[in-house]
Order: sequence, then C-alpha cells, then structure tokens
Amino acid sequence: MLRSFGFVYGRSGDARGTTTSSAVFAFPTGFSKRVVFAMAADAGNGLRNFNADPAATTGVGTFNHFRWITTDTAIPSQVRFRVYQDSTISAASAVTTKSRELTLATVTTGVVCRWLAFGY
Repeated sequence: MLRSFGFVYGRSGDARGTTTSSAVFAFPTGFSKRVVFAMAADAGNGLRNFNADPAATTGVGTFNHFRWITTDTAIPSQVRFRVYQDSTISAASAVTTKSRELTLATVTTGVVCRWLAFGY
C-alpha cells in the first residue's frame, strides 16, 4: 500500500473475481465515504487459452482492459470497472494478420487487476 508514503486519499491493491452479465467488475476499496477516481491494469499473464499444443497457439492470448465507471450510489466506497477483453481470434490470424477482437467480458471468471483509487 502507498499509505506509508503519506498517501491518505489514495488506495491501491490487487483484486480477483468474476464480472457480471454486464461486464462490471466491482470490489471494495477501503474508503469510508466514496471513490472519486480509479484506474486498473490487467495483472494476468495474457496466456488464457486452452489449446493442448502451445506451438499451435503462438500469439494467442487474452488481455483485459478496465474502464472506470461511476460509483454505485448504494455502495459509494466500492469501485466499479467495465471490463473489455482483447483476444486473438485464432492462432492462424495471430501469425499472419495479427488480428484481434475486443469484446465485453461478460460473466468472466479469473479476472485479475492491479488498481489505484482516490477517495475519502
């Protein structure tokens, strides 16, 4: 935590969980009143694929992107992010065209993020 540096109005940490059907990932921050601003980055390794042959999946991986959305008025000390997944469509397209697809991460398990939030 950054509190040892006099970081009174900020909190940081790691979170792991599952997104909702609307791709919202929410967790408590430890603030007593409300979150004013937050950001997060994917803490996963990007190697989320299930192919038995790793050579066939060269370049294939899934990365999460987090966009902070407004705080929930019912729980204002909780941070909420909309999660997007950036994944390679296929191993062949990863090698030849580097094509990727960006989608909402609806009901996705194992979402891991490193976050930083400001509040009071």
